[in-house]
Parts: sequence; C-alpha cells; structure tokens
Amino acid sequence: MTQLHTRSPQQSYTYQPPHPNGPSLSTLRDTASAHLDSAAGPTPQPQTDNCPDSGDFKQQLADQKNFRTLARKLNELAAQLGEAATPLAVLTALKSTSMEVAPGSSSSEEAGRTTTLENYITSNGLPVPDSHYSLIALARALIDRALEHPLGNFGGALSWPIPLSTVDQGRLRKFAMNYEHHLGDKPLVMGVKGGLLEFLRYKAPLPEGVLSDPIQVGEMLMGTAEGLLMAETLCKQMNWVATRESAYECLKTAIILQMDPECLTEPNPNKVAGFDLSNKTHWGKPLSMIVDGLSTHLSKSGRTSAEMSKTGAHLLLLMKHPELLIKDVPDAVVYASAAWVRLRTAAASIEAKTPGKVQNMTFNQVMAEAETAALYNPQATQRAQIAALRVWGLVNGVLSPEQAGRYNAADIEVVRNAFNQQAIEQIDASSLIQSEMPSRRDIALARLKERFGESVPFEEKLLKVHDTKQPSIQPVYDPNRAPAGMMSLLDIAMSGLDNYEWVSQDPRINAALEGKSLNLGVNAEFNSQLAQAISDKKKGIGVAIKHMIAQLPLADRQNLEYGQLEFYQLNTYRLGLGFTDRTLHHKNEKLYVKATGANGTTTYEVDLSKHSITQVSNSVLTCERERDANRVYPIEKFTPVANADFSQNTQAGSAQPTPSTFTSARTQAIADTFVKHLHIDNRDVIKQAKGVTSFDKQMDAEWALTNFFLDLIPLRSAICNFKEGQYIDGATDLFLDVFSFVTAGAAAAAKVAKVGTKAITMTKKALQCSRIIGTTVISEFNPLNGVGDLLLGGTRLASKGITKAKIAAGLTPPPYGDVTWGTLKVGEQTLETSSIIHNGQRYAYDPVTMKPYGPPLKDFSVQDTLNPNSPTTHRKPNKSHRFNPLNTDARPLHIKKPLPEGDYVESLQGKLELDHFEPDTIEATMNKFKQEMNAFYDALPPINKLERPLIPSVPKSVSVPTLFEKAFKTSNGIVLGEKHSQMASFKVLFANVETLKNQGVKKVYFEGLIDTPKGLRDDGIGVLGEQGRRTNPTLEELLGKLEANGIEVMPIDHCFLTRHKDQPHKKRTTTGESSQRRLRECNYYASETIQATSGTEKWVALVGCAHMNTCENVPGLAELTHSIGIYVANADNVKGQVGKQLIGRPQDPTKPVGWGGGIPGDLHIFVER
Repeated sequence: MTQLHTRSPQQSYTYQPPHPNGPSLSTLRDTASAHLDSAAGPTPQPQTDNCPDSGDFKQQLADQKNFRTLARKLNELAAQLGEAATPLAVLTALKSTSMEVAPGSSSSEEAGRTTTLENYITSNGLPVPDSHYSLIALARALIDRALEHPLGNFGGALSWPIPLSTVDQGRLRKFAMNYEHHLGDKPLVMGVKGGLLEFLRYKAPLPEGVLSDPIQVGEMLMGTAEGLLMAETLCKQMNWVATRESAYECLKTAIILQMDPECLTEPNPNKVAGFDLSNKTHWGKPLSMIVDGLSTHLSKSGRTSAEMSKTGAHLLLLMKHPELLIKDVPDAVVYASAAWVRLRTAAASIEAKTPGKVQNMTFNQVMAEAETAALYNPQATQRAQIAALRVWGLVNGVLSPEQAGRYNAADIEVVRNAFNQQAIEQIDASSLIQSEMPSRRDIALARLKERFGESVPFEEKLLKVHDTKQPSIQPVYDPNRAPAGMMSLLDIAMSGLDNYEWVSQDPRINAALEGKSLNLGVNAEFNSQLAQAISDKKKGIGVAIKHMIAQLPLADRQNLEYGQLEFYQLNTYRLGLGFTDRTLHHKNEKLYVKATGANGTTTYEVDLSKHSITQVSNSVLTCERERDANRVYPIEKFTPVANADFSQNTQAGSAQPTPSTFTSARTQAIADTFVKHLHIDNRDVIKQAKGVTSFDKQMDAEWALTNFFLDLIPLRSAICNFKEGQYIDGATDLFLDVFSFVTAGAAAAAKVAKVGTKAITMTKKALQCSRIIGTTVISEFNPLNGVGDLLLGGTRLASKGITKAKIAAGLTPPPYGDVTWGTLKVGEQTLETSSIIHNGQRYAYDPVTMKPYGPPLKDFSVQDTLNPNSPTTHRKPNKSHRFNPLNTDARPLHIKKPLPEGDYVESLQGKLELDHFEPDTIEATMNKFKQEMNAFYDALPPINKLERPLIPSVPKSVSVPTLFEKAFKTSNGIVLGEKHSQMASFKVLFANVETLKNQGVKKVYFEGLIDTPKGLRDDGIGVLGEQGRRTNPTLEELLGKLEANGIEVMPIDHCFLTRHKDQPHKKRTTTGESSQRRLRECNYYASETIQATSGTEKWVALVGCAHMNTCENVPGLAELTHSIGIYVANADNVKGQVGKQLIGRPQDPTKPVGWGGGIPGDLHIFVER
C-alpha cells in the first residue's frame, strides 16, 4: 500500500509499518501517529545496560506472531464485509472478532489470552481501520513487517555500518573458541565436536522436529541461558557498548567466525566457510542443490555436527548469499543464469533495506518487491549487480577465471554489455513469441469503417445475392455456386464475396454502398499479416531454444558445443490399407539430439512446451516402440539445417573450454534445426487459417491457430505464492516466461485471442521501462568514488542508511546525551558518522536502528552537535506552505550520490534523491534539469506536427467504460484533464477502477502527488482549491481502491523540480510567463517519468486540464506521450457519467485553457453534479 502523507492528519488506511529492526509495536505506534510536517522523527528510547529498548528478541518474535494473527483476521473481515463496508460495520466487526495474543509479546496486559481486534489495535496505538481498503492496507503492512526477523541477517558486527576490523574479528574468534561452558563437564567451544552451534545446545536439547527449521533453531539457540551468558561475556571481553542487543551481536559474529575462519585470511565473495559456490559443478543447477552441498561440507569439515549443518549453512548464507534461501524458487532459475542475476540483485536490494527479511520470503514476494527495494540504496543494488555479473560472465564464457576474480572496471563493462545484448535479444524474442495472430474480423471491420464510415450496421445480416435461384438450404459458401441466404457486410468482406451483386432492403446499407466497391482485399491483408506473425514466432522460438541451451550445466553445454550431433524425431503414423503407405497421425513436438564426444554419448530431449532440455536414456533412439494396431512409432533421423557443421570438434581437447553458449554458431544452428523440425508452415491449422472459408469456419480456424501456438509455447507458468501468506499475496500474480523473465498479470496466462503485443523497437528507454519484473538490462555503473565496498585493512565498509530516516536534533534523551557528528580514521579513509557518549565512552551510533554499537571510538573528531541548530533547509517548514522534504535534522553514515551522466528525470523514475537538493548541490541539479528540459523542447517538431494517435470517433454519447475501451484501442495512455475545484475526475476514476484493470492499466499517475523520504505525499491533489479536502471519494480511498486492484500509483510532480519547495514564498500564477514555466516544467517532468516507468504498459494520468493538451503554446502531456487527452468536468444536463466527443468548440492551443469558451480535450467525460 502506498504510504501517503497529507497536510491534514493521516487517514488510517495510509498506515504502513517501518522496517528497521527495533521495538515492534512502539515503532508501529510512532509511525502511525507521525507525519512529515513534524520537526523530527520518533524519539529513540535509551537502553539499560542489560536490556535493549526493543526488548528480548523473543518478545519481538511474539509480536510478529501477533502481527500475522491480526493480519489474517483483518483479511478475513475484509473478505466478509466487502468493498462497500461502512465505517460502522467495520468497527462493529473489529469489536466482535477475537484473536489470541501470543505469550511473551510486548502487549503484556493481554499476552497469553484472547482479546478483540479493536482492543488489540487501540491498546497498541495502531490506526483503527474504517473501510474495506484500510483493513487490507493494515493487514498487508503487518504481514510485510512480520517478514523481517529480529536477528536481522545474523551478520552481527560484520554487518555494522563500520564493520568490525579483521584484528578484532580475530580477537573475538579466539575468545569464543576458548569460552568455557558453565555446566556439566565445562567443555571449551574448541573441544566440542560440531562447533559453537553444538556447544549452545549442550545440556539444552532442542525439541523434536525443530532441526528441520533453521530459522527456529537459530532463535532457540540464541535464546538459551548459555547463549545469553556467552553473549554478555564475549561482549565484555571485546569492550563493546554494554547492552543486551550488543551482546547478541557479539554472539552472532562469533558463530559466523567459528564456521568461516577463512573470511579473515582469504576473503572471497563466492566462498563460504571454504565452500566455493561458483564451482563448475554448480553451474546451471538448482539453487537448493548448492545449499545442500554447503550443509554437507560443514558437517564433513567438522565446522558443525551433521544435525546442525542445515542451520549452519542457513546462518552463513543469510548475510552473504540470501538469494539461496528464498522459498519456492522455480526450477528454471538455475545458478549463474540471467534469472539468478536478477534474483540475486533483488535479494541484495531488499536486504540492504531490511536485513534478514529475504529468508522468510518467496520468489514471488522477492521479485514483486525488487524494483522498489532497489530505489532505497542504489549503491547496494549496483554492488550486487557487479558481483553477480562476475559469476555470470565466467559461467557464460565472457570472462576468464582471472578476469572474473579481479576488480577491473573494463572487465565489468565487457560483461555488462554481453549481458545486456542477450537480454535485448531475449526481450525482443519474448515480444515476438507473444505477437498477436491477425484477425480477419478486425481487418475487415477496420476496412469497412474506413470505406463506409462508422454508422453502418456492418454485422447485421441485411444483404443477399441478386436474383439467385439457389435453394436456401445450400451452404452459405460454395466455391462453385453463389451464396444463398442473408449475409452481413462483415460476412461478405471476410469471405471475399465481393464479385457478386448484392442487394438490400435497408436504406442505410444502400446509401453506404452507393458508388462504392466491396473489394476490400481483406484476405490478402490477412495472409500477409499471418505470414509475418508466423515468421516472428519462429524467430522467437529460435532464441528460446538458445536460451534453454545456455541454461544447461557446463558438461551438457560442452557436449552440445563440441560433440558430434545427430537429430531424431519420434512421430506417430497411421498405416494405410495396403500397409505400405502411411500418414502422419501425431506430430511429436520434441526433438531428440544425440551428442557424441569426449564424454561419450548422451541423448537429449528438447521440449519447448516445458521449456526444458533434459538427458534421456540412449535407448530412446535404439529401441523402437511396438506397433499398436495400425499405428507405428518409427525412430526417424532428421536432417538439420543446411550448412551447419555438427561434426565433433576434436581440437577442443579433453580440457574443453567454457563455451559462450548463447552467442555461439553451434547453438544458433541447433535452434534453427529445432525450428525446422517443427515444420510450422506445413501444419494443418496454418493451411486452414490461410484458406478462404465461411465466417464460422474462419473463426474456428483462427482460434485453432491461436491455441496451437499457446500449446506449443506456453507463454508463462504461474509462480507459487507463499503458502502461509496467500491471503495477502494475491494482489500481484507473477509468471515466469520461457526466458525466465518474471512478468505480472494473470491475464497473460489465459488462452485468449489476443495473447500478446507486437514487437517493439528496443530503444534504450524502452528497455529501461520494460515491465518485466526485476533487473533486465543493467545500466552503466557509476564510478564508486568511495561508495560501496571499500577494502580498508581487510574491513568491508557498507554505505548503510543512505535514504533512511534521520535522527532528530536535540531529542536524544539520557543516558546517551547529544548525538554528535564527526570524523574518524578507518584504515586510510576518513569517514563521517554520528556518535553518542555512553558511560563516559564515545561509541558509533547507527541512526537507522537508533543504537550505539561496537567498541569505544578512538581519535574521533567532533564537527558539530546535532542540537538544536540546523541549516535553514532543515528547519520545520512554514505551515502555510505544503511541505518541506528537507526537514531532516541529522545525518547517518553517508556518502553523497553524484548526479547521473544521462537524462536526469529519466534516472529518477519518479523518485526523490535528496542528495541532489542539499544546499551545496541544488544549484547544479537545477541547472542540469533546465538544460535538459530546454534541449528537449528545442528538439521537438512544430506543435501542429507532433505525432498523435488515432482519435476515436464518438459521434454520440457512450458510457465511460466504452469511451475508455475505444481510447485504449489506439493508445496505451490516457491523460485525464480536470478542474481542480471539481470532484468529477475522482468520481470517474473511482467508479471505473475495474474497467481500467480489465483494460490492462498498470499505473495511474497524479499531478500534485510527490515522492518524499517517507513515501508518497499529497501536495494538493487531495484538496478542492479553497473548498477543503475531497470527499466521496477521498484521495486515500481512491488510491486504496486502485492499489487493491493491482494498479500502481505514481507521482508526476517533484518536490523541487516542479513544485519548488526550496522557494517557500513562491506565488501560484494562472497566466503569463510563470504559468508557461509551470506548464513546461510539469509537462516535461511528467512525460519523461511516464515514459521511463510505463514501458509498453497501459496507463492513465490525472492532471489539471491546462496540462492535458497543448496550452499557451506549450505541448501538452497527451502530445508529449503520444496519448489521448480526455477532459473530465461536471455538467448539469447529464445523468451519471457520459462519454462524448464535442465537435466545433476546440481549445485554442495558443491561449490559456478555457479562453474564448473553448473546451480542451480530444474526448470528453461529463459527470452529473
């Protein structure tokens, strides 16, 4: 749910819990009541020496159980009450519905007993839902928060903003290995077979059945009395800040260092505890196999016991390779594939924002969150991409082992370009495979309308052949006789019957046909389009086969690349009466490939319908199946494509090199051979579709054609949802296509006539906007300039908290005292960070978790105390102004993000990057924006020559759904232009959300909505001028309904670039130079944002009517995005909502909107007052 901040107090539905590991319910309470106009964020509470403010992590686990219970109940209520639920009905249900409160939770007064939902919500300071959508919103927020684990990513001190030095890591490991148990024989850790994990369960056996759940085992071991005692002892020995949380951090670090001492002496991003994840035996294998291999390695090497090896592997991977722990990963996502690169990047992005969350998520959930998580910390996303590309480049023969192991920008650029080239070819092929099959009906209707106009009844059977003597019982079409019976113009056009003389008693038909020919060339056009569609699909299939080969394990890729190849078909034939002739009974779509080479002989089955290439027994090609009656099953050798060399490559030798499989000539030849084997052009369905038949037979043939390709190449396979959370996960249906791209939308899986979109030109912008979920094409990497992984004396410095909430000036209570900002030396680097004084010692302070960490700081140079003075841009804004997003009063550890080299607005993707609008950067940012905007407008053709879509003809009033349907047939976008003082546009959107969803709309953009560090904020769209806030619906209700239907809400205004929050006294103008400036800035920013985020999707934008179409000589948003502008306004002479096209009262594009009585818009919607 979009987190929306408004000028008035937040509505309950907008609530969404935050993600830092910290006090569960208290943090929720702070977030629910806070809003951005306050001068500071939530006040951090002090820790005692023995108990952190978050309480014991057991308490946090109990709180999370309550979250899940409450979320389930809220979703059940939402389903029961329905969308029309009144506030009274919701409150009554909350009062009468009970829930079990988990023992040990922070709700101490209720723990272990039953209470009502209303009582639990109010007693914990949570916002009380008052509608169907607010029930769903709170449930989703609670579920999302419950995915985060109190123990984080189990990295301990290795995941601090300034990680523990290698020297201190060595000290801690030594202390841990020499730690003595206080019970029994008092063994040392080093003396316990199975390491620290086995040591912690000495004299504290785990319950039966728990060992199969690594997360639960980790929780129980950390929660034992011995675990706490050891944690506090180690923390004291290390002289860390004396808090229980710090003690647990110490124990977590010790557990990792005991199992993985190599990270001290031989750090390697692809090795865990001496186990090489990137070993050749893992290439092209399922991710679960690697986790099992690590478990076995830990047990055999004595780092854990056999029973604890699964837990050990889980804890080690959680910090370094969390993508391997994701649940329900499809089999097609194999190690080192492009899909794995996307998954690893997504997991790293989420972990940078919420450490420890990914282990509880499904593949579906991770990919759905990937894009938004990447915006939180782009540097973390970039680091993950680089690390993954090194492995991908090695596995795909782009980089040598030496190149993959070194840190060289030129090598990374080579592999990035190779990755992108493959992605471009696959994206293009995906669209080719999905290209829609032509429809005779659509072609015929279009040509009929073009020749005879829109008002003719084309589908009514009103014509017959003149003077025919043919009996009416004859078929409608016979090539040797004239058609009999009544037919429609559509029948005649589709069947090519224009050579007959047709008569009608209908004056409309006669008037339309007068002097005009019925020869429309429909069949010729259909066959031409069909040939192109088949060619496109064959090309796409070829690329799909290349992709499937490239996914295989290395040994199989080498067999196919260097071995001698023979091809076989296993079709079924029906014998004739003479038992010598036979006809094809069943075409087996699978192709069999026998590879003979250095590794012997291997037979592969290539099955496009399952997106798989698998090894089968060699006997498949030697043992022919027995005859069944008159059906025989011969094994037939298939002749490959001409000029392809499939002989064995003896020069490769026994140590065969890693092939660049996807781009190799051999792989292309195999793909071409497979396409040839399908014999698509000769299929009966193709022949039938090409034939000129009756209307009914044509429809059957075209449906058969569509289904043939859907069966041959299933577009997508559904991805399994999180089993415990399906009730909350249904908002986003994700699917995996033949190229392992994750795409959204259940409609894509249905067998419908139009199953795809036409191939698009893959320009840079189109690629960046592709609505495939997750990273597809990887953009150029910014020079790190100190951001990211810095090797400082063996220490890894993570740029943590880059865009998270800042600490508040002067609000840190004792015993911490004031938060100070200063510098310290780490290795050869001078770093800036915040710190606090605790028990007379200065400690580094993490503003994200609001806690001190680590040993006392040495040589810390204080620059300023963040209390209470701050720059002008950081003070509380004037209440008369809407919002000042620079109202942040302290800084976390942070290195500023530089301006991008490319287009600035495009790079933002609708988001705010605060680094670019600080006092020392805002001028350069604004200059870059103005220069690019001016260049954009200078490059446009004259306004009257801007390319526009075909504007539908609407000669009479239609329903709003019909108007939307007509508009979306000719354009992917609709720009709604409203009067900001009227509710008409909100009513239209609210009433037609289902229509938009059915039309495939994925995003709705709003003027007056801006991105802030705390999420989306209403900056004016939610009010009616001076009349107050909108109602029936409110902005919150409208956004809630959109998102509940899977439609994303996006802002197309910017705090500074278009709203100029750095100029709080700036006056609003309606005409003149200032008005044109607003039009230019907003229209440019909005058009670039829409094109950078919508791709080939359908979308709607709501703006003031002055922005919709060209106004005051400034091109409108509709003109700039090649979309249709629809004016929405109140009217006195309509009932309900009506769609029209007003003719004769156009808006003068050189004048302000409404000048001289003109009405803007290509089309129009009027709403009853």
